[in-house]
Amino acid sequence: MAKVNKSFDLITVKAKNFELPDGKITLEVSGKEIDTSLLARIMEPVYAYLNDYRKVAIGPAIQKYDKQIEGMSDKAEVDKLIKLVNDELKKLVKNLEKEAQNRIAASWKKIQKENKEYTKWKLKIGAKITWGVIKIGKSIAALVASAGAKADEYYKIAKSVYGIAKEVKKAVAKEAKLREDVMKAVEKMAKATKDGKVGKSHITKVEDTVKEYKVKLTAARQKASSMAKPLEQLLQLQDDGVALTKKQEKQINDMIVQIIEFNTTEKNGRAFADFALKKTKEAKGQLDLKTIKAHAEKVKKAIDIALKVFEVASDIL
Repeated sequence: MAKVNKSFDLITVKAKNFELPDGKITLEVSGKEIDTSLLARIMEPVYAYLNDYRKVAIGPAIQKYDKQIEGMSDKAEVDKLIKLVNDELKKLVKNLEKEAQNRIAASWKKIQKENKEYTKWKLKIGAKITWGVIKIGKSIAALVASAGAKADEYYKIAKSVYGIAKEVKKAVAKEAKLREDVMKAVEKMAKATKDGKVGKSHITKVEDTVKEYKVKLTAARQKASSMAKPLEQLLQLQDDGVALTKKQEKQINDMIVQIIEFNTTEKNGRAFADFALKKTKEAKGQLDLKTIKAHAEKVKKAIDIALKVFEVASDIL
């Protein structure tokens, strides 16, 4: 005796704005005289039908309404649409049990015509639908609860982030000037070293400019780091399903890039400052000005990239 007890998922699509139920049909088919290979032949066209049905009927219906409910915040309209969705999908699966059984019977009848011996054999057929209620997703529920305020919240946070970003830009502009001051002090000392006239004042000047430079680097890092919290809020809103335009999504990505770039700037700047100070203290006859300049160029490159990112972000906001 061969037997089939198979659960077939009727929902295989994903929905952004709906919570989908575990919709499935369970087929129970058995025959005393029938073997496994024959039962597989009987079931093959039935599986094909169910697969096609979920592709052309159930899946598209869910996707259509999922797109339609996107960004809705009016409770009455949302309630109306969710009822419509459930009513339509109930209709789509209402007769599926009977249809599946009929198709199994039809498949078996076709095979029986090929072999008269099969007409003496009996097939037991059963099908049962398990279907729940489609509910609105958390993102739409949040929009309904706040009457759409989440979208406004996005702009509010975004402006806050950009305000911080402009402060970072100012801090980095100061960094560039102070980096020049460090280089000037180092170059002056290098010249004095070469002429054999290096004195304590030269070293002190380098130390003082490096110290001031590091303070500005710290300020830039702190400003950049302060962007992290509002960025997390933006990302959370995005995860909650707040409808964002492509430009707004790009804005979030640009802000993330800014944090990374400024952290890199601060790291490279400290390496430059430490190296300049180290070489200054080690100066004996000649200063390795070429290597110090190479460090400064590395910092400049990171800053140039970061400033370019700011220009792009300012166009978006």
